[in-house]
Amino acid sequence: MRSVIEVRHLTHVYMPDSPFEARALDDVSLTVNEGEFVGLIGHTGSGKSTLVSHLNALEKSEPGTVFVRGIDLGAKETKLSDVRREVGLVFQYPEYQLFEETVERDIAFGPANLKLDEEEIRRRVRAAMELVGLDESLREASPFNLSGGQKRRVAIAGVLAMNPSILILDEPAAGLDPAGRRGMLELIRGIHESGVTVVMVSHSMDDVGKYCDRLYVLSHGKIALSGAPAEVFVHGEELRGMGLDVPECAKLAAALRARGFDVPGGAYSRADVAAAILKRFGKGGDAE
Repeated sequence: MRSVIEVRHLTHVYMPDSPFEARALDDVSLTVNEGEFVGLIGHTGSGKSTLVSHLNALEKSEPGTVFVRGIDLGAKETKLSDVRREVGLVFQYPEYQLFEETVERDIAFGPANLKLDEEEIRRRVRAAMELVGLDESLREASPFNLSGGQKRRVAIAGVLAMNPSILILDEPAAGLDPAGRRGMLELIRGIHESGVTVVMVSHSMDDVGKYCDRLYVLSHGKIALSGAPAEVFVHGEELRGMGLDVPECAKLAAALRARGFDVPGGAYSRADVAAAILKRFGKGGDAE
């Protein structure tokens, strides 16, 4: 697999050499490969947001090195504006960053700053709105009159209109109701399936278990665990010691194992649990 992001021995200290010195990242190394959907998980204060802010050079990567598609973000000759077109970063509550009078103008702001012609800007706005599920009729609407979920989709569309090949989202479903949360996560899955590499920060084990190919768990600024979801969730006690948990179905799988059901150690999905129950009672077929 070709890596698109490489972080090597990254450390970040806030307010060094002061009474308020805080080590947010401590010798962090990780890799994100082309086309992956990677989850970054950890308790509040574990370093997740600090880490992602380094991935398009909002924070300085020193000591340590961050590469995006082989480009060293810390090199003097690197044009950070080019990197930031390649890597789209969506912060928590991105709807708070909306400011234009219409949805169209808000989404078009980034492409307009690239000095693109009007037709290309309109094409990008249309494509971004379609990708995030915003109806064409909302182009002239004020973003401030939309629902919370729609506002967030406008903000994400503004990032997608820059045509990034890598999208990083910091708690994209934060503050949404259950229906809005499901819709947002399905939207992100659709963006990933369109060919965009996705890195998603989350504290929800159920969400990352359902959507992510691979996980990194941060604790006190360090990578504590990494691997496919099944490889990570098998460390239930260790995760709980970090202030995290495992998906609800992983808890049920553990309870079933304790009662003699043949459930794999890393099982965390409904399909895994259903298959074990059907097998126990001699039923075959599709566990979905």
